[in-house]
Amino acid sequence: MDASGYLPADVPSNWQIYFAVEDADATIEKAVSLGAAVIDGPEDSPFGRLATLADPTGAMFKIVADNVLDANAAQSPEG
Repeated sequence: MDASGYLPADVPSNWQIYFAVEDADATIEKAVSLGAAVIDGPEDSPFGRLATLADPTGAMFKIVADNVLDANAAQSPEG
């Protein structure tokens, strides 16, 4: 994805890794219990429930879980 449209011009090119998880909140709770830190989120987005974490050495990563609200809406007769 090209993020140049929404990031400031002074942000250099970089890589971000996303791990797909079943439950973002449960994953965050487990990661924190193992020494991770929550950097941002969790928050619901059109892409799912996202959060940014850092491991105990400072390496950052993101998690994403399917957005349950969108999935439920798609399954309902009105969705």
